[in-house]
Amino acid sequence: MKLTDRDVEIIRFINEFGFCEITQLTRKFDLKKPRCYQIMERLVKANFVKHERIFYGKHGVFYLTNQGASFSNLPPIKNIPKDNYDHQLAIINVYFKMMQEFPNAEWLSERFVRKQKSLYSVGKKIKHLCDGVLVLSDDKQIAIEVELTMKSKERLNEIIRSYALHKHIKEVWYYCSPETLGRVQRAADKWEHVKVYGLE
Repeated sequence: MKLTDRDVEIIRFINEFGFCEITQLTRKFDLKKPRCYQIMERLVKANFVKHERIFYGKHGVFYLTNQGASFSNLPPIKNIPKDNYDHQLAIINVYFKMMQEFPNAEWLSERFVRKQKSLYSVGKKIKHLCDGVLVLSDDKQIAIEVELTMKSKERLNEIIRSYALHKHIKEVWYYCSPETLGRVQRAADKWEHVKVYGLE
């Protein structure tokens, strides 16, 4: 099967985040859901993409086979992280928000950041990787953190302090669930390089 340019873009988008649902693909590629399902069914049949239903009542997810990952600069994920499922989908939604607000920016996913761990790891005691990096048109790099569940106060403070000494990251933007917003805001209040927002 010969892949189209859009097929390759779809494959690379999926693997940038590891997996995604049909709703993210329709949004990213401006496709109607029936047409998007047709494309994905073709990619699944050709063994570039896998489709798996993880949770009852939710969309299934798409992720790459080894063959599909050969068109990406990242390896395929080995399994769907069920404990981290909602967090990953929230990161993708924040990605869309960032691309809408900063259309000329570049997004570096957590999977890419992990590959470049020596450049982006934070802290000596806690080797922490952010959920993504937003690179603005002036090359300013902003770490994006999505907080759905509560970290300990000590761990959160350690991560925020470490960012202040980071060579590449100039600011940190936290996107928080209602449960975590207050604690993160209190931890960030004394740091000019940290901004905190509620998840929509």
